[in-house]
Amino acid sequence: MHQLYKPLATLSYWRLSWIVLAFIIMGTFPAGAQTVGTGGTESPFELGGSAMALGMGGAVGAISGYGEAFYENPAVLATVQDHEILTFHAPLFLDTIYDSIGYINPIGTTSGFGLSITRLGVSNILQTTNNIQAISTFSSEEYEGLLGYGFSLLPDLDFGANVKYVFEQLGSYQGSGGGMDLGLLFHFSKKHSDFNKIGIDNIALGFSETNVIAPQTELYQVADSPARVYRPSFSYYYQFPRSQSDLWLTAEGELPDGGQNLFKGGLQYGWNRTVFVRAGFNGNGATVGAGLSFFDFEFDYAYDQQDLGDLSQFSLTYRFDHFVDPLQTQKNFLLKWVARFYTKDQDFDAAIKAWKNVLREFPDDKEAAQGILDVEQQRKILVQQQLKIAQSDLDRGDYGDAVPLIAKALSLDPDNTAPKALLKQVDKKTLLESNYTMGTEAYIRGDYALAVQHLKMVYEINSKYRDVDFLLHDAQSYYLPLATLPKDLTVLYAKGVNYYLAGKYKKAIEIWEQVLSQNPKNFLVRRNIEEASDRLRDFVPENSSSVKRESKKKP
Repeated sequence: MHQLYKPLATLSYWRLSWIVLAFIIMGTFPAGAQTVGTGGTESPFELGGSAMALGMGGAVGAISGYGEAFYENPAVLATVQDHEILTFHAPLFLDTIYDSIGYINPIGTTSGFGLSITRLGVSNILQTTNNIQAISTFSSEEYEGLLGYGFSLLPDLDFGANVKYVFEQLGSYQGSGGGMDLGLLFHFSKKHSDFNKIGIDNIALGFSETNVIAPQTELYQVADSPARVYRPSFSYYYQFPRSQSDLWLTAEGELPDGGQNLFKGGLQYGWNRTVFVRAGFNGNGATVGAGLSFFDFEFDYAYDQQDLGDLSQFSLTYRFDHFVDPLQTQKNFLLKWVARFYTKDQDFDAAIKAWKNVLREFPDDKEAAQGILDVEQQRKILVQQQLKIAQSDLDRGDYGDAVPLIAKALSLDPDNTAPKALLKQVDKKTLLESNYTMGTEAYIRGDYALAVQHLKMVYEINSKYRDVDFLLHDAQSYYLPLATLPKDLTVLYAKGVNYYLAGKYKKAIEIWEQVLSQNPKNFLVRRNIEEASDRLRDFVPENSSSVKRESKKKP
């Protein structure tokens, strides 16, 4: 129970008070006089602010990272990472025009705000006399202003609220009113690496209530108030491995007070984050859409068919200034440091795994993608060189020189069949004795990389040969500092990394020293302790009331 309430302690007093007040309002505020049009439309502004949403049937209440969704669920503002400018245009029936412009601003990795202004209107309506003679024209216009804020309430739960102002004018009559929407968004996981697999972690669940406080506008004598609408929503996100293509599947219920309940659904396939194809069901009929992203702009189109005719909607979104979390930058640096270390030591298999770890956490990292290609090319060239020389030595019967080269080639590329074919030309006894001798000599002088190469060959042929089992695993504990850690020490090491990324360097050092006491040859842990100690010296002591200063030293 203590762990459940612990995250709430980190919330500021005003945030917690606002949430409590909002949910009291959600449950108890009277709905007032409400009207619902056919099909459950809760307000004339239901189209939102994007053709992207309409192409998916409007079922976007549980989509993360897209500012367009805040019109339906303000909690998604906690997930946006890009500044966005949204423009939307939709010609409707009888010369009615729907236009919207919005702005999304992330404040951090777990909070953001959005605002928008929407106009729905028709101009030059003829005013006639009893004999149907036109004497003048007038306009009918409605404006809605939204101001929303969303933030992370718990590690996997986001909360958001929209404050709205509605102004309506019909000829010489005017009316206005204010209201509020509330929303929640729950993620089963927020890790990019989880989205490359099919499972429950790809799911997000949303719930929003539109018109918790309904804006009541009075044009003439009787006030009009849109209905409350409850929106349970669902999304499933899949990121295709080793690519930037992805897939969204969404579903949403629209449950208005006193109106017709609707079910909506949609899907979006994005190829390389450049071309998007969409389809959906908006509760009454099918919708389709498409999008094209170029530079920082995205153009979207949506189409649906109504009883009165076909409708086309267009939107243009500009995304810029992606927010980067300083803690994520530190994590990225640590992961890359490990990858560069293995690359420099020509431990190509470990280097590729390390670069893939970077990509799992940071899918857009171009250095990691290029790093994998560079490592594979370096390995291919080096293996070919080793095998060419080894074949020449074998042709002369010089097994003493050939065996180390074959061992080197196998250590660089264990799945390569060419070195294994050369080994068949070497006597088994000669192979064991020569590799054991060279591996032991390398182990004694501290050349653990070379020791692993030779001892691993002996181990694969005969794991009981002399003391090769002990020597190999002891050498690996130094040469592969993370891969050889037992599970309990791996968990402890990761705990130290979390402290380090949170800026709690003293705690990180204490944890890593525990790991080092049980694994004294682990150079990576030793190096991490040195790095944390350097950063700790550049910070004001933790018990000081002064504000901590970032280290000026470049990582």
